[in-house]
Amino acid sequence: MPYWNNKMGKHRIMMKDSNIARHLPQTLIATAANVRTLLKLHSVVYLKPNHGTGGNGIFKLSTHDKSFGLQSGVKSQTFISFDGAFKAFKKSAGKKVYIVQKGIPLLRYRNRPFDLRIMVQRNPNRKWEVTGMIGRLAQPKKIVTNYHNGGRPLPVRQLLTPTLSPVAQNAYIQRLNQLGLRTSGHVNKFFPRFRSYGLDIGIDKELKIWIIEVNTRPDKTIFNVLKDKRMFRKIVRYAKIANDKKA
Repeated sequence: MPYWNNKMGKHRIMMKDSNIARHLPQTLIATAANVRTLLKLHSVVYLKPNHGTGGNGIFKLSTHDKSFGLQSGVKSQTFISFDGAFKAFKKSAGKKVYIVQKGIPLLRYRNRPFDLRIMVQRNPNRKWEVTGMIGRLAQPKKIVTNYHNGGRPLPVRQLLTPTLSPVAQNAYIQRLNQLGLRTSGHVNKFFPRFRSYGLDIGIDKELKIWIIEVNTRPDKTIFNVLKDKRMFRKIVRYAKIANDKKA
């Protein structure tokens, strides 16, 4: 069975490693039956284009007191039936293939949800190395944290400080690093031509780590927003080395 470089394909690849699989939110192709099932289980799900980046075209579907809320960007609609909500989603989605993913109750900073981007690259010795880690704080009322959709880039330690002590942060960041390395090495067995991966990581209120998505063409520019440019300079340097070796 071939594995395609899209969200569902990469999810299936990651499910093949049991240590990675326990960090994956339940994810299915967004048929009406699958969306209904996951919504009953989790009360909040996200609908995402199977192909696509940058947080574009994402919907949040939730249920509460027998009503159904559908949100895209800052626009929200309420429906009295699942069928009505799903029909509105399909009208907007058109013919694009979507996935449905369990909603993660993300950790918050100043009452706004955030997630993380972990950059993993081949270093000059061709070993995988975590070269960057950054937080993305959602804009008020928005459902995505992506930088190009208004997410605010912030240092990871700043976002974790209200929840974890400096010593606890060290151990937690080490866990994130190890997961980033293991995931990149595993995915690379199926897509060996890539020299960098960007992991979108969610942390829930119990501090469980979730892999929301793995990007095979991760954006570097978000790291240039931080005042400390050391991560950005290393990422660009490693990317140049990788490109020179391809030439």
